[in-house]
Amino acid sequence: MTTEPAGGDGASVACRCCGSRRVTLRGTRRSRFLGRDFDFWHCPACDFMFVQPFAGYGVYDEAYYRGRGPDPYVDYESEYRDYRATDRMLELDDLWRVASGFLAGNPPEREIEWLDFGCGAGGLLKYLADRGSLRSGGRTWPVRPSGHDVGPYADRLRADGFRILGPGELAAEPDARYDVISLVEVVEHVEYPDPVFALAARLLRPGGLLLVTTGNMAGPAARLWGLDYGYVLPEVHAGYFTPRALGIIYARHGLRPLWFRYDGAVRFKMVKTLRTPGRQRLARLAMRLPLVVRAIDGLFGTSGMPCATKPR
Repeated sequence: MTTEPAGGDGASVACRCCGSRRVTLRGTRRSRFLGRDFDFWHCPACDFMFVQPFAGYGVYDEAYYRGRGPDPYVDYESEYRDYRATDRMLELDDLWRVASGFLAGNPPEREIEWLDFGCGAGGLLKYLADRGSLRSGGRTWPVRPSGHDVGPYADRLRADGFRILGPGELAAEPDARYDVISLVEVVEHVEYPDPVFALAARLLRPGGLLLVTTGNMAGPAARLWGLDYGYVLPEVHAGYFTPRALGIIYARHGLRPLWFRYDGAVRFKMVKTLRTPGRQRLARLAMRLPLVVRAIDGLFGTSGMPCATKPR
């Protein structure tokens, strides 16, 4: 992997997160799916790494949602049909544990407004609707889920009665409306992530939770394998974050970082990357041991990526 200052053609490259032109070329990787080369640029100012050129959003077609695109681990249709029958339940239970624990210590004054930004096939929205409410300390808060996405599954969820906001509707939402905003494996797909965080910061109530999950490029696995790391998919993962990168973005938008220890999310990420049922069964058995989960968490740095809150 080579690192060199931006010069020549690179002189026109600017960081797609903070706008700095003091970026360095980390290397080039060829896409097997698209048959073209992608450059990987790193910004020392904000620690963000991004792909050039951006592949565009056209790759998110029906084939992609069924696991026949650049990311073979995607399976929207199974999740849409019955999220409870999929391994994603491990992650959903974990996200609920994290958010409900936070909200119990920072209770809203009314019902809990939860926005799932990039709601995909709607697994989290359906999970929240099935949960119905949060109960803690003798009090009950109803949970009102909303989603934001575009494409066929957003249309299907809207037809199923879920509150799904398009880009214009989301931009028109009032300030400080939401108690929780989740960005679950979303920000790495966005060409320009800073406006997404700016919007989330505006829509989050003071004392609310911004629940963010994304790959950790400062984790041991990412440092070991570099651009050969399996998470590096330039066709769909346009941007790559570290804990420092998220901390800088949060500070820019008046947010304070928070760290949580994940468990089910670690198990889910591990199981979904194993393609054969036999390996998946072995992984589920092995990860019944907390020490195994902690070791995997440490290798990939899942719990090292901070979420955020808006100070009161």
